[in-house]
Amino acid sequence: MRKHYKVLSGPRGGLTFNFIPCNHADSGNLDYDRLHPDVFSVREEAFYFVESIVAEFFPDWGPNYRHWGVTWVDRETWLEILSRFPELRRDIRRNPRLRSLIREQIWVTVLVPRRYSFHQKAILRSLGQMEKRIRKILERHQYVVICGI
Repeated sequence: MRKHYKVLSGPRGGLTFNFIPCNHADSGNLDYDRLHPDVFSVREEAFYFVESIVAEFFPDWGPNYRHWGVTWVDRETWLEILSRFPELRRDIRRNPRLRSLIREQIWVTVLVPRRYSFHQKAILRSLGQMEKRIRKILERHQYVVICGI
């Protein structure tokens, strides 16, 4: 199951979230270079831990099905989201029981499969990779668009 926490280069299909650099807010049509070296994706299992933080900044996250849609996140919002990562890492390092961690951190617990397994080191590594990649994108782009599953 550790493979479910990997950060992957390029866009992916299936149960993944794609992170796409963009310099303009065009919520109508997302046109981007699929081969751009900064485009990356994460599996849904890894995004579960970040989703609750992202949803705090987008009150319509649930009603507008953003888990399955496209969300334009500007630089300032990303920096606020990333500022919450240290707290998330602390919670994960506490190594609570999986059920407790899911209740505390995962936004929509019904999405978590019954046979879900938690690998503390793998998710911490994934969070570090996500943060590093997002910060790299923000150096040159105003937006990092989240394309849900």
